[in-house]
Order: sequence, then C-alpha cells, then structure tokens
Amino acid sequence: MGTETSIDNYDNDRAASTSWLCEQVERLQRANRDLQIALETTALHGDVIEAQLQEVNQQLQAEILQRQQKEAILQSILEIVSRQKADLEVILQTTVEHSDTIEAQLYVLNQQLQHEVGERKQSETALQSLLKILSKEKDDLEAIMRTIIEHGDAVETHWFNKALEANLLATVDGLTQIANRRKFDEYCNRQWQQMLGDRTPLALVMCDVDFFKDYNDAFGHLAGDDCLRQVALSIDRVLNRPMDMVARFGGEEFVVVLPQTSAAGAMKVAELIQTEIANARIIHPRSLVSDYVTLSIGIVSVVPTENRSPKDLIDEADQALYIAKQQGRNRIIYLSMT
Repeated sequence: MGTETSIDNYDNDRAASTSWLCEQVERLQRANRDLQIALETTALHGDVIEAQLQEVNQQLQAEILQRQQKEAILQSILEIVSRQKADLEVILQTTVEHSDTIEAQLYVLNQQLQHEVGERKQSETALQSLLKILSKEKDDLEAIMRTIIEHGDAVETHWFNKALEANLLATVDGLTQIANRRKFDEYCNRQWQQMLGDRTPLALVMCDVDFFKDYNDAFGHLAGDDCLRQVALSIDRVLNRPMDMVARFGGEEFVVVLPQTSAAGAMKVAELIQTEIANARIIHPRSLVSDYVTLSIGIVSVVPTENRSPKDLIDEADQALYIAKQQGRNRIIYLSMT
C-alpha cells in the first residue's frame, strides 16, 4: 500500500514536470519565432534602420557641437563678468577711499549747473525783452513805411533837403561859413589834377591872423570868433572868379585856391586881401605891427607835374607863410617851387 502510494506520487511529479517542460519548450519556441521574425524584419529594414541611426548620430554630434559652442560662449561671458566684477570692486574701493573728493566735485558741478541755469534764464528773459523791443520797432517801421508810401513826395523832398543840409555841414566851416578843411583838401586835389592835365599853373595863398592869441586874450573868445568871421568875409570879397575858393585851414589860418593863376596873379590877390583887411579896421590893441588886425601871407604857384603832389604845394605855401611871420608879420612872401 505504501509502495503504490509512492509510485502514484512519483507519477504525479513526473507528469507535473513533463507539463512544465512542455510549457517551457513552447515558450522557447514562441521566443524563437519572435526572434526569427525580428531578425527577418531587421534584415528586411536594415538600410532604413542604419540611415535612421546615422541621422540620429549626426543629430547627436550637432547637439554636442552646439553644447560645446554654448559652453565656450558661457565661459567667455563668465570671464567678462569676472573682469567687470573685479573692475567694479576697484571702482567701489576707489569710491570709498575718495568719497569726500567725489562729493566735493559733485557739489561744485551742481553749483556750476545751477549758475548756468540761472544765466540761461537771464538770457531768455533778455531775449524776450529784445523780441518785444524788436516787435515794437517793427511796428514802428511799418507805420513809417506806410507814412512814406502815403506821403512819398513830401518825404522825398524832406530827405533830399536833409541830404543837402548834411552835405553842406560836412563841407562848410561852422564858424566862418566858408569852406572847411575837408572841402579845401577835396577841391585842391581836384584842381591839381585839372591843372596837371591842362599844363596850367595852380596858386595857393595861405594867410594867418597876426597875434591872434593876444587878440583873444584882450577881447575874449567870442570877439575872437567874430574877428575870424570878418577876416573870412574880407578875403571872400576879394575873390571874383567862380573857380577861386577860400577855406578855413585851421584855427586863425585861411587858404585861397587860385586855379590857372601865375605867381604875379597870386601876388595881386594877396595884396588885395591885405588892403581889404586894412579897410575892415578891426581894432587890435595888442598887435606889435599895427593898431588893427593884419595878416601874414605866404604864396606859391606851380604848374603841377607827375612827380609832385598837392601836399608839396601846401607845404611850400606854409613855408612861405612861416618866413613872412619870421620877418616881422604883416607881409607877403612868395616862394618858387623848384
């Protein structure tokens, strides 16, 4: 009984083992079939898989290269940041060490800026004022222009008269009302050029009131002014030709321009001038040569040439006048230009 039981158990175990072995064999057979299918699929699609693997490999290499480039860039950025950090630390350290100086400089700059702002405000105010003035002047000018347009003829006549008056004032001696020095210079130069072209003589008669300072001291400057007016009038009365001109040369000196006049003609005019002054009988108690006002006169006459100038004529006449005064005054001296 016991032996049969053992045999039954053995048979049962053997049957179980056989069943398990069959299952394992089937499992291995299925795995073998799957492997064969996989191998067959791999063989059929090997080129595609290889291409895919190559593409994946290239992508991986590209990603690796990009990562390397990014790492290099990050490394450069880190180095720059590190340097900037070091520079900032130096700046901060310098700022801490020199904070008082920097603060003082900032204060000075602030003061300068405030001063400039103040000046700009003042300039703007001044410009505003100037603009207002210009605007008003513009309005005034427009009003003047309208007046000129409306009254053009009257204004033109007025300004023409003003121009004549200004020209007269510029060429006439205010005290004696004869030609002044400016007019004399212009006329003498013009006549010099005219006589140069005509080859005719030009004469100059220069007169000086004898002891005129003493006359002023005796009677005062108002009387002296009146004396000069009488002398100018006396000289002017002698001149009969339109081309002859008398001018006040300066102070108590007078000069007469005589175009187309020889030495003899100039001498005759000088004598007539002295006679006219004598006839005026202007009392001069402090004169050393007469009881009346007298003149010292210098004369020169020359035919102008290219190598001479009106200044030479004036200088020579002045020299002749100087000799007349040196020889005792109240006389006429003629010098010949060589």
